[in-house]
Amino acid sequence: MFTVSERNRLRQDLVDAAEVDPRVVAAALTGSAAVGAEDRWSDIDFALSVDREMDAVVADWTDLMYACDAVSHVDVRRGAVLFRVFLMRSTLQVDIAFWPAAEFGATGPTFKLLFGEANELPQAGQPGRDELIGLAWLYALHARSSLARGRGWQALYMINGMRDHVMSLRCLAEGVNAVQGRGLDDLRDADAFAGTVARSTDLDELRRAFHVLTGLLLAEITDPALAGAVRALSPGAAAQP
Repeated sequence: MFTVSERNRLRQDLVDAAEVDPRVVAAALTGSAAVGAEDRWSDIDFALSVDREMDAVVADWTDLMYACDAVSHVDVRRGAVLFRVFLMRSTLQVDIAFWPAAEFGATGPTFKLLFGEANELPQAGQPGRDELIGLAWLYALHARSSLARGRGWQALYMINGMRDHVMSLRCLAEGVNAVQGRGLDDLRDADAFAGTVARSTDLDELRRAFHVLTGLLLAEITDPALAGAVRALSPGAAAQP
């Protein structure tokens, strides 16, 4: 398990490496460290503005991370930006974002420029309500068919995915962060979702959880036609007051 001092030391090593890399023209801290909100479990979020040789920069920094005791990494892409997420042997997570210099900048409040220049960018917002509703009913469709086929584990997977989106809808309604579960513990009544957690893969138990969850989804839907179709997925599910 990593210590806070180990995390701080590695982060400073990364900042030092960025300052001497001529291809890196700006760098920033992102995430909780950018706003002084770190705790014992926070990871490292670091963003680099690269003005040339992007592939070589990514390769060199990847070598650097493995030299610092990384054991694996996974990539997430957002347009031209590569987020390479490293797992260190200490279990510390290190996210390094490689941005083309022309696109580098803050997309949210957790951005602290360390050196160089940043562009003015549109700010990322909450997920769209219509998209969350659409994904929720899509998971619900597959939950229903999985249950009908007697595929308990697949049904559980679909119900869990459906819950994620319905809970995000509740976050939107209450004005808390609806991204990646960050606002769930700030909901006034998150315990309303307790009944949506299936206690086993028994089909009757899965149907019960699906039934409760469908009712919570219906509470978020204002379109009568859509509400009727969703209600038909789990007959008897009622909108919550």
